[in-house]
Amino acid sequence: MQQLILIALAIPIVTGLLTLLQRSKATIRAINFAGSLATSTVLVWIIHNITQQKVFSSEYFHLDNLSAVMLFVVALLTFTATLFSLSYMEKEVNNGHITMAMLPRYYALLNLFSFAMISVIVVGNLGLMWVAVEGTTLASALLVAFYFNRDSLEAAWKYVMICTVGICLALLGTMILYYAQVSVGAAAGQALDWVTLKAISGSLDPAIVKIAFVFILIGYGTKAGLAPMHTWLPDAHSQAPSPVSGLLSGALLSCALYALVRNIIIVQGSIGPEFAQYMLLALGLLSIAIAIPFVLVQHDVKRLLAYSSVEHMGIITLGLGVGTPLAVYAALLHIVNHAVAKSALFYLAGVVTQEYKTKEIKQIFGIARVMPLVATLFIIGILAITGTPPFNIFITKFYIVLAMFENQQWLLGSITLLLLTGVFAGMMYYCLKMGFGIIPKAQPKFHFGPTTTMAMVFSFAIIILGGLYLPPVVNNVLVQAAEIVLGG
Repeated sequence: MQQLILIALAIPIVTGLLTLLQRSKATIRAINFAGSLATSTVLVWIIHNITQQKVFSSEYFHLDNLSAVMLFVVALLTFTATLFSLSYMEKEVNNGHITMAMLPRYYALLNLFSFAMISVIVVGNLGLMWVAVEGTTLASALLVAFYFNRDSLEAAWKYVMICTVGICLALLGTMILYYAQVSVGAAAGQALDWVTLKAISGSLDPAIVKIAFVFILIGYGTKAGLAPMHTWLPDAHSQAPSPVSGLLSGALLSCALYALVRNIIIVQGSIGPEFAQYMLLALGLLSIAIAIPFVLVQHDVKRLLAYSSVEHMGIITLGLGVGTPLAVYAALLHIVNHAVAKSALFYLAGVVTQEYKTKEIKQIFGIARVMPLVATLFIIGILAITGTPPFNIFITKFYIVLAMFENQQWLLGSITLLLLTGVFAGMMYYCLKMGFGIIPKAQPKFHFGPTTTMAMVFSFAIIILGGLYLPPVVNNVLVQAAEIVLGG
């Protein structure tokens, strides 16, 4: 297993370096298609091995079913984002938005970003995990600033500043946790080792662990886009190239939540679940509530999707905060569902903004007439992301709210339903506004490129089929991952 992990980490680096040496578009496309396919194949192989042996742990790596859920997200989105990039970035070159010389740099950074996200998930040490999370910030900030204009540079600067402050707080919390570990006489060679910390969590000083958790929650919560630390997210997601926006929203935010969950497991073992759950519920509910006014009064299609991501991070956090087996199961499944649906919507937004040459919602009309297939998929995507049956996100939203009512949290369940209705109204209003109406001026008929089609087929097959059928092996992995989160 260790060799597979090293291969999964090495492929993006090798692919990125090879890309930097190329000047031909066809060669760059071939290398990155092969690289992303190889990376995702190895990750799926690792996931398969985890489902067989349950846990793999070594000096630097730790993988279990919780890791498997997150690896699936990164494997899928790394592949679809690269596939979509092949057509999208070529069009950016043809339209003069970027130069040919910028293309190798884009793919090199994209591979570096994938490497950093895989690192977050496979390491078994909370200190190394922090380093990997910081690595995702550095790699993705350069992608946010990729167009190198005033807006993208400002968004990247804001992203780096806010997330660096947040990640520094997470580092402080991690150091405090290390102090708690040292205080109970843990061996020096096992510093911040996740398995060791989990084993001795019952003997850690509760007061110190509480302080550590507050810093860790704010730190990783900032990176995950939880309110009120979410302010970097709409700017960064709206300015990045659309395939990168999909990765940021679907995979990066999920990686930050993964780092938070690994810490929560230790905190729960030390001080019980209540303290963490109350804080998660408060941040989750606040994130959904704050997203509503920005969704209802929005002018930029990519910012609209970005605020939807804030809402969904809130929903996942709520599920973790409710803390019942059903709620945690649904929260983990929601991470997967949101990642697939939101990345697909960002890809579609990229197609639309390229064709209309604007991100302004008020200037986008009649997509259904210009691009019927794009409009159909966009409406399906919006219906899915707002939790409309029979799509996959409906199932997880339903389970999370059901868990609240089963847990006698009637007021919380009712408020959540009310807030979700507000988000649904805002998203559908803008979706229908863009989808229909009079075409402002003659628009050329758009045709999907083959790689764009493949990316869409992967994403929308999961969105549609995921709401109708969940394979038993996936269900088993999610059940066992939920048990790990609950301390099992």
